[in-house]
Amino acid sequence: MSLRATNILFITSDQQRRDSLPCYGLDFMHTPSLDRLAREGVVFDNCVSASPVCQPCRAAFMSGQYPHVNGVPDNFRWLRPGTPTIADTFRSAGWETAAIGKMHFDPWDDPQGFEYRISAEDKRHFFRFDDHARFLAGNGYERRHPAYVEGYGEWLGAIRSPLPKELHIDSFIGQQAVRYLESAGAKPFFCWVSFNSPHDPYDPPADLADLYRDAPIPEAVGNAGELRHKPAYQHQLIPFYRTNPLYLSDYSCMDEEKIRRMREYYLASVTLVDEQIGRILDVLDRRGMREETLVVFSSDHGDHLGDHGLPFKGTFYESSLKVPLIISAPGVPQGERARSFVDWIDLHRTFLAVAGIQASDHLQGWDICDLLVEPGLNGRTEAYSELLGRAMVCNDRYKLVVCDDGDGELYDMQEEPLEVVNHFADDQFKELRYELTDKLARHTLSHSRIRRFGGGVHASDPGRDQALGQARKTAAEGGFPGLQTAER
Repeated sequence: MSLRATNILFITSDQQRRDSLPCYGLDFMHTPSLDRLAREGVVFDNCVSASPVCQPCRAAFMSGQYPHVNGVPDNFRWLRPGTPTIADTFRSAGWETAAIGKMHFDPWDDPQGFEYRISAEDKRHFFRFDDHARFLAGNGYERRHPAYVEGYGEWLGAIRSPLPKELHIDSFIGQQAVRYLESAGAKPFFCWVSFNSPHDPYDPPADLADLYRDAPIPEAVGNAGELRHKPAYQHQLIPFYRTNPLYLSDYSCMDEEKIRRMREYYLASVTLVDEQIGRILDVLDRRGMREETLVVFSSDHGDHLGDHGLPFKGTFYESSLKVPLIISAPGVPQGERARSFVDWIDLHRTFLAVAGIQASDHLQGWDICDLLVEPGLNGRTEAYSELLGRAMVCNDRYKLVVCDDGDGELYDMQEEPLEVVNHFADDQFKELRYELTDKLARHTLSHSRIRRFGGGVHASDPGRDQALGQARKTAAEGGFPGLQTAER
């Protein structure tokens, strides 16, 4: 059975872990729009990030290739000019293409094949005069380094937004998405709406900040003591954020109180995004477009939120690796779940299939349309993910990470607490380690056969260098009020 849609609307949040929604077990969350989408479509229980940091995951989706193939295995890398993107393919097929919000392309203002582009790049990118910055300037505000907000350092980036709610970057993205959809004509469209939240800093508007103050938020899994038995790459995360002028935060100071505040504000930011998604779905309903549009919600990667003593992302722990994926469209069964492993590379190929566009031979991943017709099919029984110098394979029971220095991780996913005990060096797991390593090697080599367009490191631009140099100087001179609060 073929699945077809006249329009494709891809809605994404940034850094949203899978277990942050009611459809994944967090029942107290107030997310009526995503709850509705889950009721009207298929919820995927095992969507993994192709690479659990921003740029490589997005490059994998844009190119339809794994990071070791497209040349983008880490941040500060991007696709080589001339690499065909999913936007190029849709545009060539006669579809209108739109990208609204945070894309993380390089250069940041390059449309990468999208005809219609509204940029709102990052809450921390105070040096980018993008469309949201221009919008703020027109309303008498500016996007500043978040360390100007009192309590920023003390609460490790969990702050109330200094902006009125209607000017928040996610409200702006919602407004622009509504404007685009209200003016969409008869031409089929592929539209990617990409919100910034719940990515740090965790900055919900004042009216949402206390929404989850008394909620039964789960505590962090594990603690920093695990690092003694974990690979070297995990030891580098906290020092990186401590010295990086975009962050200026010491996450070695995380304690239960700070983690609790981070999680409250993180979840409040999820609710802000849900409000904007509600506005978007309302437009589809009002214009009679809902029954001809494939609507997909997901996120590029998750957030540790203190799990294993770590901030943010950059590991293959469940909180960093697993993301929500909800798909609703005409002909898709309602209120069902799929157990198969999937990722954003699969979405590239699937979107083309839904549009009736022939996939080029350089594309990787799977067309998951069969799962959208029969969610109970077995599908893929393993998942793969990559970062610079390390790669992961997992199945329903075990997870293996192999690092280029010879170290690694091996977890039994039925053990509690989850992913705390590393069995990589345990003799009784040796045969399992060999078996999973063989699967990982075969996966990597088989996909390396494909034609490669390439990519690589991109240089920092002068405006960014100047802004970060000034941030270092301001911090050294004690000029950030948010950091002064932490020192008292």
